[in-house]
Amino acid sequence: MNHYPNIILIAGNGRNVGKTLLSCRIIKHLAELTDVYAVKISSHFHSLDKAVEIIIQSDDFCIVKETLQTRKDSSRMLLSGASEVFYVQCKNQNLLQMFELLQSYFPNDKPIIIESGGLYNYIEPRTLYYIQGEDSSKQKFIRKGGNKITLSPSEATKLNMEEVFPMAELTKTARQ
Repeated sequence: MNHYPNIILIAGNGRNVGKTLLSCRIIKHLAELTDVYAVKISSHFHSLDKAVEIIIQSDDFCIVKETLQTRKDSSRMLLSGASEVFYVQCKNQNLLQMFELLQSYFPNDKPIIIESGGLYNYIEPRTLYYIQGEDSSKQKFIRKGGNKITLSPSEATKLNMEEVFPMAELTKTARQ
């Protein structure tokens, strides 16, 4: 499993537990210091707006560059200060294949915030923040890992942004 020290994954055990809120907080903080990129991955396929910019489309996944200002999570990430945001619809069994293609759209030395439950089963990010809502019946299988931090929705709103990606490391990657 490949390690990606510039990737922060955010997942949770259901809707409305604060995944996008945490993503946007991290993006806003990092965007004041450096370029930051974001991805929202959904395992559900929905019809897309005709105005979207489709980067890659297949039967197994679709990658869209977010350019629209809507109430969608990916649009909120863009409005929070991300340099570029991609919205992805992908079957879980094709996450690794999709991720390998998506990587070519990002620099290796900048933070990438990815909201996805399934990708942690294929890559080793810097950190996975897993937001555990109250509904335990919606528990998702997430592999064990030393870089997994489980938070309640309340803890996620209070997370110290300096601890997410320390400033010293951002300065180091910016110089490379």
